[in-house]
Amino acid sequence: MVQFDHLTHWVPDLDTAMREYQALGFTVRRAGQHPQFGLHNAGWRLDTRYIELIAVRDEEVARAGLGPGWPEIDAMLRAGGGVDGFAVLVADVSATVADLRSRGIHVSDPQTGSIQRTNGSIGMWQRASLLDGPRWSPFFINYGRTVDEWAARFRDKGYPKDPWVLQCMTVEVPDPSASAGWLADAFGIDVSHIGQDTAQVPLPGCAIEFVPGSADRITAVVLNGLGAPQGSVAGLRYRV
Repeated sequence: MVQFDHLTHWVPDLDTAMREYQALGFTVRRAGQHPQFGLHNAGWRLDTRYIELIAVRDEEVARAGLGPGWPEIDAMLRAGGGVDGFAVLVADVSATVADLRSRGIHVSDPQTGSIQRTNGSIGMWQRASLLDGPRWSPFFINYGRTVDEWAARFRDKGYPKDPWVLQCMTVEVPDPSASAGWLADAFGIDVSHIGQDTAQVPLPGCAIEFVPGSADRITAVVLNGLGAPQGSVAGLRYRV
């Protein structure tokens, strides 16, 4: 079983983006640093699901640490920010990799990552990325706990802090049907066609809606609930 985990929102300046998120009504908190990549981040968390705000803290380290991925990230930040992909929570990354490869889907080997939290503790995870896919491709992640244990961790901390429902994210692509079909095949779920030119992949936790356009990236997040934020921050739009 797969479910939405988080969206990676690259922002040119973390403090500025946090203020803009807070002005829209989000409860945003600083998270920590990725010293090996020269990055730092913050986030709006719903439960296990969250929106990550991530920015460059040390450009020289980021350029070296991100390697081939740096030019695209650098261009996105110079253009004002945006989203380069999203994470999907799975019970076992190695088992997910084996399943994808058995179905002929190209995926990286599992890799270990970490964050140095603001309180000094270290958080660890394992992830694997889809290869040869579009720029908005997801990656698969697990934090060293079962999905139920991971969910309980945030219930115990009193999440959600904000009373909104994460309905879907919008991906603007040249061919919505083809993109939705590719993603649905990777997830092993069916496409829901919701319009003549749009298609949706009903990923648990946050559906992925494909609409026609030339951006070929994630452009918006749809929230439901009383007082749900509407507006744009660093290349990402929130709407209801």
